[in-house]
Amino acid sequence: MINKGLGLLSVVMVIFCLSACSTTKITNSWQDKNYSGGPFKKILVISQFLDEEVCRMSELEQVRDLKRRGVAATAAYSILSAGGRSSVDAIDGAIAQYSFDGVLISKVGNQLEKESIDSRNACINRWDSDYRQNQRYALSPCQVGSGTTTTSIFSLETKLYSVKDRALVMTLASKTTAVQPAYELIKEFGKVMINRLQSSGMLAKSQAEK
Repeated sequence: MINKGLGLLSVVMVIFCLSACSTTKITNSWQDKNYSGGPFKKILVISQFLDEEVCRMSELEQVRDLKRRGVAATAAYSILSAGGRSSVDAIDGAIAQYSFDGVLISKVGNQLEKESIDSRNACINRWDSDYRQNQRYALSPCQVGSGTTTTSIFSLETKLYSVKDRALVMTLASKTTAVQPAYELIKEFGKVMINRLQSSGMLAKSQAEK
C-alpha cells in the first residue's frame, strides 16, 4: 500500500513539474469544420516579429519540427525579404514558385502582464516589451548589468491558411511566459504549436506513421 502511495505521489510530482516548467500554453483554438482539403504536405512558415533574428529562429524551429513529422516546410527568411513576410504579393509569388499548399503565420498579439524582480544577476533573456507598430514585440536579451529579472506574459497567435481555398483553416491562441533563455523559449513555442496542428489532423502523416 505504501509503495502504491509513493508511486502515485511520484506520478503527481512529475506531472506538476512538467506543467510548471512549461512556458507556452494554448489558450484557445478555432478550426474550420467545413475544410475538406486534407492534411498539409508542404508549408511556408512565416514569423512576423520586428526582430529579424527572432523571426529566423522561430521559423527554423517550426520547420525542423514539421520536417521531423515528414512535412516539407520552408522558412520564409530563406525565400522572402524581411518586408516580404507581411506582403501578400511576395507571399503569393513564393507560393506560385514553390507550390506550397499551406501557409503558417505566427506573431505576438499583446502583452498581458509584466513583473520586474530585483536580482543580483543580470537578466539573461526575455520577451522585450518594446511596444512598436502593429502591437508586435521582439525577443531580445536584457541589458547586461541591469540587476533585474523581468518576467513578461504575452499572447501569441498562429494561423494556418489553405493555399487552394485561399482561406483560414485554423487559429491557435497561446500564452507564453518569458522565464527561460530566448532559444529555449522559441523552441518550445514551435513544438507546442506543431504538436497541436498534428493532433488536429492538419499535417500529413510521415511514412513511419502510415
